[in-house]
Formats: sequence, structure tokens, C-alpha cells
Amino acid sequence: MSTPRYRDALAIPHVLPTFGAALVGRAAYALVLLPLLYAVTDATGSIAQAGIAVALYGAGASLLAPARAWLIDRHGARPVLALLILLFGGAIAALAATSLLDGPGALLLVLAVVAGAVAPPLGPTMRVAWGALAPNGDLLRRGLSFDAVVEELLYLAGPALAGLALALIAPGHALLVPAALVVVGGLLFVATPTVGAMRARPRGATVTSGQRSLLRDRRFAGMLLPALVAGGISGSLSVVVPVVVAADGGSAAAGIALGLFAGGSAVGGLLYGAMRAPGSPARQLIVLATALVAVSSLVAVATGAVVVGIVLAAAGLFFSPVMVVAYLAAHAAGGEHRQNSATTWVNTSHNVGGAAGSALAGILIQAAGAPLAVLAVAAVALLLLAVSGALARSR
Repeated sequence: MSTPRYRDALAIPHVLPTFGAALVGRAAYALVLLPLLYAVTDATGSIAQAGIAVALYGAGASLLAPARAWLIDRHGARPVLALLILLFGGAIAALAATSLLDGPGALLLVLAVVAGAVAPPLGPTMRVAWGALAPNGDLLRRGLSFDAVVEELLYLAGPALAGLALALIAPGHALLVPAALVVVGGLLFVATPTVGAMRARPRGATVTSGQRSLLRDRRFAGMLLPALVAGGISGSLSVVVPVVVAADGGSAAAGIALGLFAGGSAVGGLLYGAMRAPGSPARQLIVLATALVAVSSLVAVATGAVVVGIVLAAAGLFFSPVMVVAYLAAHAAGGEHRQNSATTWVNTSHNVGGAAGSALAGILIQAAGAPLAVLAVAAVALLLLAVSGALARSR
């Protein structure tokens, strides 16, 4: 039997309309942050309030993601997602209207919190949909790899498109674009048969039937640590790289270098999806995450924007594969009734790692300089991977 190709995964019945609709809705997340920042700044005249609004939105979106996933697993994807989509679109539209009317800063902050709290998990649900659509492991790996690559490119192009829109229209009007995208794409996604088949968990299928909580499963917790490490490395690089290349190209060089990291990640995702990697998912996660840490640590000794860009492009090759393997492992760990919860915990781990990595890098750069900050973040990451390996071997 021949090895499946990417087009074989895309040719599976119902994949294109399901993935296409989800992609339209997910584009909203790549476009919302920059207009939100400028909309609150224009309305209040305070960049501090704008930063707080973005932080509150991000905190609600990340920290409440497991709760939203639990609701989907408990009550079914179609009704919960439809409600979240409408609430999210309404909150973003209300933010747009309030900013255009120069509304009070307190109201804008409340709306930012609400928008983050009800952000529909279109990405995690689409990854669960891949598990239902792909009939075998090879096709599932290609589908998830393609999904990861497209998402990487989406977040690479999104800020640029948002910046272009802000050059032409007011930030409040620009916010209406993601509001429309999430409602149109999200509701089309909800209407697909694949999402409709994600039924509510039966009343008897609860943790009390012998299933322990996902986070109490040591192997599942160990699987989340490489995703946490990947997020931490990505978050720390976003702070370290501008400092490292400050004297050799400044912000333009930093943007190009971080873009090369995203480009390397896209290539790495495609390469991983096209091959059959040996070893269990737990072992693959440790190896790939260790390679990501080791290569990215070379930024500590790299000199010049060109060399930093090359290092980041090489490190990026391992980023998407870490996330793809984590999602594959989550599919197996979630079983029949906790797919959304398992997949969302991978996302949450990545996001928490990104926030922690950014904060830790900033503190360490201030205290000891960028090279030592990079090495310290790498040391913490390797310690977490050692713990992950120990948990993976536990019974």
C-alpha cells in the first residue's frame, strides 16, 4: 500500500468544506489583536489601557479554554460552538462600536474580557474533526500537519493584513472584519456533518465510571510538557531576538528573523507529515522538543542578524512537529468522549508556556543579559523535558 500524500488527506469526503469553513473562522484570531490594540488606544488615548485590554482578552481566551472544551464534550459541539460563535462575534462588534463612539475605557476592558471568555475553540475542534474524518494514522498525521502549517501561515500573514487594513480604515471598522469572519466561517463549520456528529457525552460516561481526570493521568500530563516547552521557547524568542539584533538591523531585522522561525516551522510541519517517524509519540515529543531547545539555544552565541535568522529557521523546523505529535497523542488520550478537552489542553499548555517564556526572558535579560537569558530558559526547558520523560514511563 502506497504512503498517503497531502492531497489524499484533503480528498477525504467532507474535509474541504469542514476545513475551509473552520479556516475562515480561525482567521479572525489572526486579525483581531492589532485592531483591538489601536481601537482602545484611539478611544481612550491610553496605550496602557490598550495593553491591559489585549492582556485581558488573551487571558480569557487561554485560561478558560479547558472549560469551554469541557462544555463541548459534555453538551455536544454544535449547540455550544454556535452559542460561543455568536457571543464572540457580538462582543467584538460591540468593542468596535464602543471604540468608534469613544466609549469609556472601563466598558472596553469589560468587553475585551467577555470576548476572550467566549472565544470559540475552532482550532481544537477542527483537530478533533480530523480524527473523525481521517480513516487511518498516516492520513491523520498528514491532516494535522497540514492544519498546523496553514495555522502557522495564517498567524504569519494575519498581522500584516491587519496592519494594511489599519492604514486604510479606522481600527473600530477593522475590528468588524474578524467579527464577520468568525460568525460566517464559524457557523458554516458548525453546520457541517462532521461537527454535527460530535454528540453530547452520554450521562453515564463520566469520570466516575473508572476514567480519571485527564490531568491526573501522569502520561497525559507528561505529554503536555513538551507543548509547554515549545510555547516557552517561542515566547522567549519573541523577547530575546529584538534585543540580540538591536544593533544589527533593529526591529526590521527582528521581524525578518522571527518570520524565518515561522517559515521553518511551516516547512518542518510539512516534512514531518510526509514521513513515518520511528518511536512512540512520547519519545518523539522528547526528541523533537529537545532538538528545538538545543538549536534555538544557539541564539545565545549567534552574532549578526543573518546568523540569528539562520538559527531560527533551523529551530523552527522542530516547532510544528512537536505540536503535531502532541495533538496526535491527545487524540489517543481523549478517548471517545474527551477529544475536545484533550486537544484544548495541548493548546492551553502551549499558550501558558508562551506567556511564561516571554515573562521569564524579559526578567532574565534585565538581570543578566540576553545570552544568559537564553541559556537559563533552555535549562528550565530541558528540566521539564526530563520530567516529561519520567512521567511517560510511569504506569
